[in-house]
Amino acid sequence: MTDSAESLVEGFVNIWNERDSARRRQAVETLWAANGRHYMGAHDVGGHDALEARVSASHQRNVVEGGGWFRPPTAVQVLPGVVKFRWDLAKRDTDEVLSAGVGFLTRDASGKILADYLFVES
Repeated sequence: MTDSAESLVEGFVNIWNERDSARRRQAVETLWAANGRHYMGAHDVGGHDALEARVSASHQRNVVEGGGWFRPPTAVQVLPGVVKFRWDLAKRDTDEVLSAGVGFLTRDASGKILADYLFVES
């Protein structure tokens, strides 16, 4: 795995845990292209403002209210322009897995996310 892909995936997973709203916003702008998109189930959002709102809502529901945390990604695989990885959300106090799945990121020439696709498997 390349360092830039590793940093991208780690940053992508970490943003969902970020408690500080200003740092979350900065991370959105750093990680996604201005026209970047996010797809997960019924969620289909695009652009930095909508991405920030989506990440913030997920953070509130899963981390603040749900007591969970998104653990570091595993099984990262990189091909030109794309990155695939496994993600999971676990209870902070017990580490019990609450949800898990696969993430797939497409990247632009500068390495920013053009689209992220999150698949929930459990």
